Amino acid sequence: MATPRVFIIRHGETEWSLNGRHTGNTELPLTANGEKRISATGQALVGDDRLIVPSQLAHIYVSPRKRAQRTLELLNLGCRERLPWQEQQQAEGLNIRTDARVEIEDNIREWDYGNYEGLTSATIREQRKNNGEGSWDIWRDGCPGGEYEKYTPSHMDIPAYATTPDHQQISPSGSTD
Repeated sequence: MATPRVFIIRHGETEWSLNGRHTGNTELPLTANGEKRISATGQALVGDDRLIVPSQLAHIYVSPRKRAQRTLELLNLGCRERLPWQEQQQAEGLNIRTDARVEIEDNIREWDYGNYEGLTSATIREQRKNNGEGSWDIWRDGCPGGEYEKYTPSHMDIPAYATTPDHQQISPSGSTD
């Protein structure tokens, strides 16, 4: 049996990621360049002779953010099932290459930056300095009005199982369901 593999793909470029602004809950579209680069990434990495072989995919998890969903669309995996956010299956140029189940998974959503949403790290550090709060480290200090790593374990608990090529789930203990 082949060793299960996991691919993690970050969403394409947005206006805020381009200029270093923290983006969590704000819905921003991919830039034209972001779409172009993700399409090129799909062409380079996805195919029968590439790193990501669509027919070997068993399950695809995607963030609830539109930018992540658009990124998945642009990778052109050729999903048989309708993507959960689409009204109907896109028929144009349909090239079915995978039977993988696509699921929107809240546990892999972007970080909630709270009051720091849309700010750069430099701006956050400057604000903290002006407020007498000292330096800022997201893992130590979290985000006021947003998430603090030590208080949000459910967000950090990404499903801890893999799927075999015959689509059986393998639990963390190694047993199949």
